[in-house]
Amino acid sequence: MFRTYLDYKIINQLLLFMLLMLPSAVYAIDVEETIWGFNNQPVRGKFVPLSLRLSNNTPEVFDEAVQLNRQQFNGTKVGAPLYKKVYLPPYSSQWVQFYPYIVDGQDEDWSLNWGPGFVQYRSVKRTGGTATTTGPLRIIIAGSDGLLQGGASFKKYPEDLFPPFVTATDSLDEVILGHVPRWDVARRVSFMDWLEQGGILHLLPNPSGESLKFTSNLAPLNAPFDHFRVGAGLVIRHNSKLNQLKATTLDERIQAVRDSDAKSLGIYAAAPLAKESQSSGENYDPYQYGDINSGFLYQLSELTRPTHNWAVIYIMTLFYIFLIFPGCYLFQHRKNMMRYRNSLLFLLVTVSVFSIIFWTIGKRGYGEKTTINSVLLAKPLPDNQLDLTCWMNCFVTEGDDYQFTEDGEGAIFSTAQVIERVRGGIFNGNDGRFVSDIPPFSSRRMIYRIKAPYTSPRFSVQDYEIDMENGNVILKQLTLKSETPLPPGLNHRQLILGKYVYNLIPSSGENPSELSLGKSRELLSAWNRHLDSDLLYASRLRTANSDEDIEQVYDGLGTHLILKDLGLLSSEKLQQYQGNSSRLQLFLYGEIPETLKVKTNVQGTQQGRILFAYNLALPEKKNLTND
Repeated sequence: MFRTYLDYKIINQLLLFMLLMLPSAVYAIDVEETIWGFNNQPVRGKFVPLSLRLSNNTPEVFDEAVQLNRQQFNGTKVGAPLYKKVYLPPYSSQWVQFYPYIVDGQDEDWSLNWGPGFVQYRSVKRTGGTATTTGPLRIIIAGSDGLLQGGASFKKYPEDLFPPFVTATDSLDEVILGHVPRWDVARRVSFMDWLEQGGILHLLPNPSGESLKFTSNLAPLNAPFDHFRVGAGLVIRHNSKLNQLKATTLDERIQAVRDSDAKSLGIYAAAPLAKESQSSGENYDPYQYGDINSGFLYQLSELTRPTHNWAVIYIMTLFYIFLIFPGCYLFQHRKNMMRYRNSLLFLLVTVSVFSIIFWTIGKRGYGEKTTINSVLLAKPLPDNQLDLTCWMNCFVTEGDDYQFTEDGEGAIFSTAQVIERVRGGIFNGNDGRFVSDIPPFSSRRMIYRIKAPYTSPRFSVQDYEIDMENGNVILKQLTLKSETPLPPGLNHRQLILGKYVYNLIPSSGENPSELSLGKSRELLSAWNRHLDSDLLYASRLRTANSDEDIEQVYDGLGTHLILKDLGLLSSEKLQQYQGNSSRLQLFLYGEIPETLKVKTNVQGTQQGRILFAYNLALPEKKNLTND
């Protein structure tokens, strides 16, 4: 007994000694600091930058790949891991950035894994809940000195952590800038792309009270005006100091700009500022499973799925049950044989025969084909670039490891689900790709963002006429001209001004380059019928079984892409929408060009639709009459 106690004590001491002597194996790296998104909160339904300050606490160089894994409540990994190569000298630390997609920030847990088999890990914790604010997400871009200064009413974000590509800035609404950031080229371009896409920038004077002087890619910010446009974005200059700025002050300045733009067109009752925010995430209904993104992915997966002769399967199932009982009993009763061996033989033959029947009827091979279905939302950027968001489903008949990538910059992938673990990996960035195992006769869903080269039409307003009816701006006549011919296959052309939706007609000829106003017009609030359709949420979607249904599904997806782009995914938002009376929302919807289809080793058919979204300013023209 005493010897057993001594042996147990010696073993414990040896284990403790080994743990103390091998700290590098247990504590190779630590997560010193975590910043979720731009305001330290994940945003539901968005890709967000996740910044981790990692430290190497050992005398050895840490030079290997790490994984960021989404976890369920019990620690089970789900989705595909995000990979990042990390180099840390001994006793050093640095920031590492991932770009996860937030499915449901309230319940999501994450871990950082490394080492052989990626078994070593650190939990990636959040310090706050998921962003649910309805106001805009405003941050102060601060340098290392500015981060330590207090007195500001808005959260500060380190300038070094601003994402180097625009695809990771979806959750950001407004930026306050009181100094010239020390950015590399990639971050300067990313910031200007964010502004071009509709961001709002508030410029403050330097400590001497003078305007900031920008160079290189940021030079357009030197325009000598109190406010000016950069693409769809807005830049507003302020004379106040940072500690004097309040949210109400910024709201008032933005509304004043909207009023000024409307007044230049002869409109003296501009719509009030809509406080919609990218940071609020997708529309959330606690009584409805999924969101608009899961709805898109589910519907795309239902366009191509294995088919079975269910009528025959059901009939044979009933017949099989009948043979088991009372069939077996009737067989013995008729033969006057009550021996258990005969019963076993009857059951064995029945099970064997019906196993072959069910295998023959239920096997795959009813004409399914490897197919990729996708929808894209494309927003033009300068220098013949597009900001793309793609929802895609890949159905394969032969299982294998497949790779998906795209030509462009800042590719970010996600499986956008919290149920299934995916064997593969995601490598985000300028050489981004998604490698995934797909079993035979199954699908893989994904969302990806990328900035891709493409010469899309660039429109200008040639002529227009507007009027007022019952306090609403009405478009009477419009001509848009493109620098290049319209791409073929764009069969749906719609425009939104204020509260109304208009159809557009292309000019005649083989290569039309002009669009004019059609006769059709309806209130945007009438689109409330689409919010109750089967296409909106995954739990209510139906299966498309014919070519006609496929076209109907794609048409419905196009409408919902427009609603998503406008942030109108609830009846309340749709009814309250006022629009911008001085800017046109132009949408062109049709076939995906070959050059924008995903690059993959999947040997099959690719089909889908693309929605081009434009934000165009109406030039000043005082031709308005009031009723």
